[in-house]
Amino acid sequence: MMATAKLSIRREAGVSFAINAALSLAFFLAVFGIAVRPLGWAAPDALGLDFIPQSIAVSLMSALVPALIARRRLSLAVPVRAIVLRAFGCALAGGALGAGLALATTQADLPAIDWGAALGLKLLYGGSLGASITSLILERMTR
Repeated sequence: MMATAKLSIRREAGVSFAINAALSLAFFLAVFGIAVRPLGWAAPDALGLDFIPQSIAVSLMSALVPALIARRRLSLAVPVRAIVLRAFGCALAGGALGAGLALATTQADLPAIDWGAALGLKLLYGGSLGASITSLILERMTR
């Protein structure tokens, strides 16, 4: 309880949201380009499949980095090994979530989505997933 007085989990979640949304933007532009066009959920664009690597990366980094920073800032006696293992567990769970979303979006035979709407969706998803995981990890660490 005392540790949370020195650490604002809400602020850290907000930072995580911003960082993961920014990273989602960079990867979206790298994968889907800057040409405004409709994007398909399945082949050839594979927007739905992109949920898998996005979910793994966001989950891993949202669990690992804030926990390591909090450990140092608050001088917590949490072993680094435990933080790394928990982060890998989050990455696996994120991968499962991403796979579920990929399966749902590609099998549903959804119509193509506008490039801007797809970008907004990926930013919101990446930011929200990151903020949620950061909150859960830090709440657990500071109990």
